[in-house]
Order: sequence, then C-alpha cells, then structure tokens
Amino acid sequence: MNNYFGRDRNFQNKWHIIMDGLMVNNKSMFFTALYQAMMEHPTYIILSDMSCTHKLDILGNMLNFYEEREEFEKCANLFKIQQQLNNNV
Repeated sequence: MNNYFGRDRNFQNKWHIIMDGLMVNNKSMFFTALYQAMMEHPTYIILSDMSCTHKLDILGNMLNFYEEREEFEKCANLFKIQQQLNNNV
C-alpha cells in the first residue's frame, strides 16, 4: 500500500530518483529550496525515513556547493545538522 509519507519501498526509490535528478539538472535551485526547508524544519531531515548515508551524501554535496560560493553561514548551519546526524548513527 502506498501512502503519502513514503513508507512503501517503491515510493522511496522513485523519490530518491527524483531528488537525484533535480540535483543533477538544477543544483542551485534544488539546494536553495532544500536549504530553506531544512532551516525551517531541521528535525524533518534528522527524523526522516531516508537512510542516514543518503542524508549525509546530500549534506556533503550541499556543503561543497555553498563553500564554493563562499556562503559560509549556510555551511555552518548545514554542518550543525550534519553533526546531529553523525551523533544519531
């Protein structure tokens, strides 16, 4: 049974494909929208059903992206979330 929250494995796989496609096709827009969502609701990222490895991969990509643009305040915020995820592993 599929539901909105993606408990179904097929839904989760499709969601990861969509997210990875957005990251490749328009990284700036994807990271901007994701950063905004993470800052408004950081616990959603920490508590989501996505694997911790996948979350850390995305965070690492975001950190590199914002570091290249010298947006160090965003890097600091993302680093804090990354540390929380590492503490939960």
